[in-house]
Amino acid sequence: MQPSIVGSTSFGILWTKTYNPKERWYAKPLVYTPPGQKQLVFTASNQNWIRTVDAVTGAAINARQVQPPFLQSDLGCPDMPDFIGIVGTPVIDPNTDTAYFFAKGYQNNAASGGVAKGTYKFYAVNVLDLTDRPGFPVLIDGHNADNDPARYFIGGTVLQRPSLTLIDGNVYGTFGGHCDLFNYTGMVASVSTQPGVGVTSMFAMEAAPGGPSTLDIMEQKGGKAGIWMSGMAPATDGARIFVVTGNGQGHENKDTPASGRTPLSTLDEVVANMGISGGKLSLQDYFEPYEYIGMDAADRDLGSGGVTLLDPSVFKGTNGVRRMAITIGKNGKAYIMNADNLGGFKNGPGATDNILQTIICPNAVFGGAGSYPLEGGFIYFTPVGFPTLVYKLGLDQKGSPLFSKVGQSTDNSAGRVGVGVPTVTSYKGQPGTGIVWVTDVDGGLKAYKAVPDAAGNLVRINIPPTGGLNKFQRPAFGAGRLYVTDANARVICMGSPVSIPLNCTGPVDFGDVTIGTTKTVRVQCTALIPITKINGLTIQNPTFQASNASLPQGSLAKGDVFSFPVVWNLTQTSIRDENGASFSAISPGVKTSSLVISTTNGVAQYSNQLPITLQGNEVSDAAFLSLSPPEVDFGGVVVGSPGAATGLDSAFIIANIGSSPLRILGYAYTGTDMDDDDGALTFSNVTQTQGGSKIGDGFTSSDLPAVGSFVAAGQSLTVPINFNSAEVGNFQSVFTVWTNGGSKYTLLTGSATTAPIAKLEVETSEGGWDGSGIMDFGTVPAGTTVTRRIRICNVGGSPLLVTKSKPPLQPELLAQNPFADLHEGLSIAQSECAYGPVDIAAAPLAPNNPSHDVSDVWVLNTDDLTFGVREVQIRATIVSRQLGPTYDNGTAKYAYLGCYSDLNPRQLQKLYELGTANENGVCQTKCQSLGYRFAGTEYKVQCYLDDIQDIVDVHVIDSLHHLCIVFQDLDNHELHGIVLDLRELIIFNVILIFSELIVCNNILSLSDLIVHNIILNLFELVVYSIILNFKQLINYNVTLILSDLIVHNIILNLFELIIYNTILIFWECINYNIALIFSDLIIHIVLNLFELYIHNVKNRNIDQHE
Repeated sequence: MQPSIVGSTSFGILWTKTYNPKERWYAKPLVYTPPGQKQLVFTASNQNWIRTVDAVTGAAINARQVQPPFLQSDLGCPDMPDFIGIVGTPVIDPNTDTAYFFAKGYQNNAASGGVAKGTYKFYAVNVLDLTDRPGFPVLIDGHNADNDPARYFIGGTVLQRPSLTLIDGNVYGTFGGHCDLFNYTGMVASVSTQPGVGVTSMFAMEAAPGGPSTLDIMEQKGGKAGIWMSGMAPATDGARIFVVTGNGQGHENKDTPASGRTPLSTLDEVVANMGISGGKLSLQDYFEPYEYIGMDAADRDLGSGGVTLLDPSVFKGTNGVRRMAITIGKNGKAYIMNADNLGGFKNGPGATDNILQTIICPNAVFGGAGSYPLEGGFIYFTPVGFPTLVYKLGLDQKGSPLFSKVGQSTDNSAGRVGVGVPTVTSYKGQPGTGIVWVTDVDGGLKAYKAVPDAAGNLVRINIPPTGGLNKFQRPAFGAGRLYVTDANARVICMGSPVSIPLNCTGPVDFGDVTIGTTKTVRVQCTALIPITKINGLTIQNPTFQASNASLPQGSLAKGDVFSFPVVWNLTQTSIRDENGASFSAISPGVKTSSLVISTTNGVAQYSNQLPITLQGNEVSDAAFLSLSPPEVDFGGVVVGSPGAATGLDSAFIIANIGSSPLRILGYAYTGTDMDDDDGALTFSNVTQTQGGSKIGDGFTSSDLPAVGSFVAAGQSLTVPINFNSAEVGNFQSVFTVWTNGGSKYTLLTGSATTAPIAKLEVETSEGGWDGSGIMDFGTVPAGTTVTRRIRICNVGGSPLLVTKSKPPLQPELLAQNPFADLHEGLSIAQSECAYGPVDIAAAPLAPNNPSHDVSDVWVLNTDDLTFGVREVQIRATIVSRQLGPTYDNGTAKYAYLGCYSDLNPRQLQKLYELGTANENGVCQTKCQSLGYRFAGTEYKVQCYLDDIQDIVDVHVIDSLHHLCIVFQDLDNHELHGIVLDLRELIIFNVILIFSELIVCNNILSLSDLIVHNIILNLFELVVYSIILNFKQLINYNVTLILSDLIVHNIILNLFELIIYNTILIFWECINYNIALIFSDLIIHIVLNLFELYIHNVKNRNIDQHE
């Protein structure tokens, strides 16, 4: 787009299209040129209609309603009226001509059904004819979160608002809530573009253990942390995606600093860096503002804007910062982050934010930041009701990137939510051609030169008025044209050249109009061509009114002139908040709207729509309070430092934007959530202290206007405020001002800490702690795992950073969670400890194996300058059980040889029946007493002995080695003469494990067992002479595992086994002399195993015998 053409009279509206009543476009238009074909525009609406039109003419190509939409009336949330269908902007894969999108509707494609029956489907359609691709659509409902299987997707409770992102054959969509209603959890879903694969990953932003949960879908206890980002797509650089969440309920971090690399189950008010691999999602890093709990309390959601990843070739530092990310939300704070190290929680100075820069804007921002990488690099924000702000990139003396404000637009944005993210274009990447485009819900599409002039002004480029656009839009561009959608359900194409049928007065300026009154202005128009008929007019803002009856009723000749009255009627205007909606109260100020005249032309190639801009200044006759900014963030101070002597200074502004004097009636503050539903808010009155007026715990003002004083009409007062505290902590105050012109509040936040001090200790065998730096496990039995912990405690006052961590990773000596515990970059809050569990995971060994030693170190360091590099010495001796006769040093006289199958003829001929008291040691003792060399046990009760010179021609069964250990090593796992009755047992959400269960001569009945959402694990279940009855076992959504099931002389009855959506696994199931019934399927298997030991052999290489 060339600024010279955009600003000329040849640039204008080429065509507009309207379709069904109450049809709206929250999803942005997509411009696409199929290979070898004409450019087209793809649209998707709230009524689940998808359409393609010719990009040049607007002529229809194809149209289709994919399913009936969800009804807004089922929600009670006013944010999106009438219908909710396709809301998130689709994504097109140019390699396959396929468009992907999520559509909301009801089960079985019904036209209604309520919240509980709401669903989301994922569609893949051929852009050329809008038909479904094979294997699509895919139902999203019912899929469980990878990081918390107890949470599952319910389409009726959530909204897919952000645009989609396509990476390596997977489409990523994000979900938030409807006005924070219902039991919902913010989620990221990944769906494969390959048919038959479906959902590849589902990640919940609130999960166990920190996230709350409830089974009632109407109860607001699902954790929240929704992702909506004013429609922005998850940002990506190909190997990861970035998302931002809103308010939540878990608050796992509470007030404890944490590294962004540590696991966090409650991702509310965060910027999350999600790793992607094969479509699978995982949390890699996050940033959470240090005042996030206060942001929740004051409803200052971070997630009202998305993440902007800046061009790394321009936006970088010389200090190692290679990639920058920006987000900005309702609290009006722009967070400039290192995309490769987002900052975690409270890891900055004074336990504040560990980010590159914080920019305070005068009001909330929805939709995020725009950027322009040419001419030095610029970023843009448009706060609600304020100008578009411009910041330019620079570097500080350390080479760290730093933005400075260099300008702003001369006009304000709409005083309500809905202004879109600034979008920047250039002509073939040439400097000097940048244009900033802003979509305004009142003022329509605006264009500015991207670089401010010498006076710091963004120069406005005059373009034909579009009228107010739909909220959170951004234009789509193609071949010198752009496409937007407006609040009057029009799809608009702008470009050059264009011909309009009328030349009308514009813009129409009403000047100052007082709330409660009306004003009339006449609009005059001249016909530029013969016009067959004036069809009528529409006005986007209902306070501006005009009648079709005032328009000419017949045809017009070229040159005919007519006029009609337009009334700005403010008699019905109210100043109030919409309950549950995301927009702010109406306030006095400049208001704009559009009036669109529709014509039937007598000459072709002329537009049949003419927008006219209406504007005026809405004035309150009474006083009207404005309090800004919405949040004052003081940052942090270290107690005892030089800076703590005076504290931190800032200011807020009390302004009267009404026409009468504003009288201050009172002040108060509270730390309570302003949206607390549990009861009345608790306020404290402002009191006088030595430092001035106390306006919160830790906050004072030296010049707070006196109660009863006045602020003149149109005037403002800047109030100085200070934060200071002698106590360590995080501080917040919701400071409220009451006046005769209304009440407003601002959130004050600050933090105070002392220096960090690290204390390193290791856990002793008695459970205590010592500072020796030596962790000696002593002897550890083979086949067991023993855990002890290393801990670093912060006995100082500010966060302690782990700067170096090299954990042990040997097979039998290893850190339990090497990439999570005591990792580099971990922040440890004051008075808190971080732990690094170390496991001695001794490998299983058969009895009578020799012992062996293991040792390693865990290298650690912190940012406590007195700490230094530490090496924790870790060691252990792994020993196997010594059975049977032993030497004086405790070493067994019989060495283990292995697990053998002794087939006919048997090598060991002497059989002794030793009964149920038999075990390997008993058999070996018997062997020694009789002077034999070899001993082997079989079937628990049998002991085989012989004195042959060697075992020859014996078949070795390596794969069944563990079965010998299970059969013969029965200590602490034996059940004799027991009836274990699980009949008619009903289990919900349980892991039922029969691991290494030994049952002898019993009746084990699982008859009429009903299992819901269970892993039923009969792993290594050993049964002798038993009736095992699974009759009428009913499983719902169950993994039923009979792994290593050993059955002797048994009736195993799985007759009438009913399985729904179940994995039934009989892995390595060994059956002895058994009737195994699967509805008359009978299998008989005979297999004999025994364990073999040899007398008077030391340090034998067992591998040679197995």
